Amino acid sequence: MKMKIILILLILFTVVSGYCIGNSKFDIAHKLYMKSNYVMAIIHFDDFLITSKNGALSTQAELERSDCYHQLGLRAYEKESWPLASRFFFLSNSEIADMKLDDCYFHLAQQQLNQDSTTTTLEYYEKVTSFLKDSEYIPEILFKRIQIYIEMGNKLSAFNDYHFLWKNHPDNFFTKEIQPFIDDLMPSFIEEALAFRDSMDYDIAVEMLSKLTKYPSKFQDDVFAHISGLYLLKADEELTTGEYKLVKRFLDLALGSDETKQDIIDKKAMDICSQIIKDGDKLVSTFQFDEAIEIYENCFIMIPNYTKCSNIISKTKSNKKKYNSALEHENIAIQYEKDKEFSSAHTHYNKSYNLFKTERVRKKLYLMSNIVKAEKDPKAFAEKIIKEYKKGIIPAGVSAIESSLIAQYGDRVDSSGWKVYYSIGEYKYEVRFDLLSPEDNFYYAWRVNLKTREITSLNKISEDMMKR
Repeated sequence: MKMKIILILLILFTVVSGYCIGNSKFDIAHKLYMKSNYVMAIIHFDDFLITSKNGALSTQAELERSDCYHQLGLRAYEKESWPLASRFFFLSNSEIADMKLDDCYFHLAQQQLNQDSTTTTLEYYEKVTSFLKDSEYIPEILFKRIQIYIEMGNKLSAFNDYHFLWKNHPDNFFTKEIQPFIDDLMPSFIEEALAFRDSMDYDIAVEMLSKLTKYPSKFQDDVFAHISGLYLLKADEELTTGEYKLVKRFLDLALGSDETKQDIIDKKAMDICSQIIKDGDKLVSTFQFDEAIEIYENCFIMIPNYTKCSNIISKTKSNKKKYNSALEHENIAIQYEKDKEFSSAHTHYNKSYNLFKTERVRKKLYLMSNIVKAEKDPKAFAEKIIKEYKKGIIPAGVSAIESSLIAQYGDRVDSSGWKVYYSIGEYKYEVRFDLLSPEDNFYYAWRVNLKTREITSLNKISEDMMKR
């Protein structure tokens, strides 16, 4: 038990001794601080802070140590010893010291600038802009740094500084004073952006030009006009893929960038709709009505409530209905044709054609009409075909030859008149006309396909007669 008591007393003595020693170190440093012996105070504060475990005293020690550096900085500041002052203020690491630290950096930068030491000048400027963001010198520093960047040819850095200056200090004297320098840079920035346009990198060009619009400049109208033109190019690009929503979006962006292009953009939307309608019409021509309507509806993306397109869609729906009805009659006619009931086939082909005029039904209607006539009186029909060919040039020609022979030979001219004979093949007939005279004989002969009304000359004089 005695041994335990002895150990406890030893521990308590060690703790108390350590506490007293720690307090003693702080007291020495504090007394030196209160006597304005800042250098020695800092040394003792450092010694105390290395071993101290007393949170409250450590905090007070750090604050007084910081003020020691601040006070040393003020002494150097009064003597305009900017390097030393800046060092002390930096080590002080306090808001009150920072209020003077930017002063030091500004004067140091000015000294270096007067000595044409551009690199060091920029280093001091960077310390203010990066670490002392509330400094009142920032507008002037940025003004000077922009001028330095311009002289160095570093246009991008100059422009970035101007962006920060204008965004954070729009009404500052230096912001307004630097604008003419930025205006001198704008044409080259615009050219760089347009180079991407020429290589069809439209997004990059838009991004670059959009950044330029964020700042006051005498070139702003030009920049917006170029952006508008780029959006028009992007609209054309999307048009090739049929992405009409994107086309419309880019046209709207083009108009938003340059309202003077209203007429151009309206015309472009109309032209796009005209092409959409043509594309839909092609589908209608192959009776793809639903697909055509789907295409037509893209017009409403470009021009909402487009009356012309609404009318076309309404007409297409009506035509679809007529076509389906016509198709029913056509299918009935096809069956009658297979059953060789040509008159009934003709009736339904005719009904189909009256409902919706298609080329295939027109051809069928023509054939059925010919077959019906051929079935009724094939010889009379064959003769009619010959006599109606090219508005009657064959009988007129034959009559002319006959008149010429009669004028020359009188009653000695003999004529067979029009004769029709069955020929080999379905609905094939020959039509003849003979002219006999003392000196010359003319034997005209043609083969006629009653289904197609096709005429084939059977000799040279008959061929010549068809060419009159």
